[in-house]
Amino acid sequence: MPRIYLLSAACLAALLTGCVTTPDFEMSPEQKSVIPSQWNAPALNPHLSQDTADWWSSWEEAELSDLISRAMSANTSVKEAQANLRYAMAGLTVSGSNLVPKVNGTGSGGRSHSKRTGANSFSIGVNGSWTIDAGGNYADYLASKADLMSADASLGDVQTAIAAQVAAAYVNLRLAQRQVSVAEQNLKTQKEALDIADWRYRSGLVDSTDVDQARTSLEQTRASIPSHKANVVRNRNLLAKLTSQKPESIGILPVKQIPVPPNNLSLSIPADTLRHRPDVRAAEADVMAAMARHTSARSALFPSLTINGSLGLAGVTVGMLGDPGTHNSSILGSINLPIFNAGALRAQVEQRDAQVQAANARYEAALLTGIQEIEDALNDIWAVQQRIKSLQVAVESAKRAATNARQNYQAGLQDFTVVLTTQRTLLTVEEQLAQTEANLSLSFIDLYNALGGGWKSSLNQKEENDVRK
Repeated sequence: MPRIYLLSAACLAALLTGCVTTPDFEMSPEQKSVIPSQWNAPALNPHLSQDTADWWSSWEEAELSDLISRAMSANTSVKEAQANLRYAMAGLTVSGSNLVPKVNGTGSGGRSHSKRTGANSFSIGVNGSWTIDAGGNYADYLASKADLMSADASLGDVQTAIAAQVAAAYVNLRLAQRQVSVAEQNLKTQKEALDIADWRYRSGLVDSTDVDQARTSLEQTRASIPSHKANVVRNRNLLAKLTSQKPESIGILPVKQIPVPPNNLSLSIPADTLRHRPDVRAAEADVMAAMARHTSARSALFPSLTINGSLGLAGVTVGMLGDPGTHNSSILGSINLPIFNAGALRAQVEQRDAQVQAANARYEAALLTGIQEIEDALNDIWAVQQRIKSLQVAVESAKRAATNARQNYQAGLQDFTVVLTTQRTLLTVEEQLAQTEANLSLSFIDLYNALGGGWKSSLNQKEENDVRK
């Protein structure tokens, strides 16, 4: 008879576990339709390619590489995301424990008195229990797997964003240094013009208007320098925050040119490119988790089987434990069948279904965001590159015009208004060129960020494969 009971329980368990299953993730036709077959923005370079992993190392900026490396380990947002990943790993272990029986050891000893007699009792043993449902426990395990994938991708998303923020702050610091240099160089030129105007005024060749105009222009330029220097300090402070250190630990970085990104990046087709974005992978994992929890909610509509068993020894003395007659064992099976719950279980299924739809909407939004960010960055790079070409020509022309105007004024062949105009034009186009060169670097940073920053899973290959099974 016990064998018949065990066989019956096994058959019932097999039937229960096959009641509900979780479907595999697959993009819907609507989600596939939003992905273009090719990028519409101008191509960067169809012949060369660059791995976007650790993309900042190709910029040949040692300070930038050091700052990003520190941020990857010390930044508070990165630490929080790493802690979330550890939490998800532990959660997977907890969910997996529900798939196997639970066994606990027991032991007791005591003495009882009744009137004038007393008795001792000692026992040791193990108790086990196992709940088999219609697939809910396994679905919860799949949801925890998906949560782990999402946490892993979310860590990558944070790291990608922090690397981009550090690089942008570094570029803006170099831009501010460049703006200080441009203003100081123009200040020297304007000082020369002021000296010439003052000499001509003292010689009686012009009135004081030329001197006042020259001094006004010079002081306007001088007034811009403190703001640019403040921007240097402001971006240094931002770098300190992003790398979790005191501003004085960074110090004032030596003046260097604005970093120039290598122009050797090519893109794969949009569908493959988007798969490398950690936010897209996280959104995909969230859909998988939502589908698994929907399955778990459906399994609650079916019966569940719980098997309890115990095996032990009991005797009046410890030495007797194990002797004939001290052995005891038991096994008990029970079935839980939902009958009436005022529609709560089906309402929970409806809730989970709504969460699946919401997760799919977020996944589609992640795809659309990725497409927009990549297309925008590509267009920005193309536009900035064209603008730099024109501004470089404009700067050379403005330098020649300013030099000729100053020389002609000194010789009495030109009005001082022309000198002021050419100097202001030179200052303007040099500032524009500096800003545009920084914009090119910032646009490349946006592109690297939009491409996923070369993100790779922090799980090793075996762990990642196990999670995806």
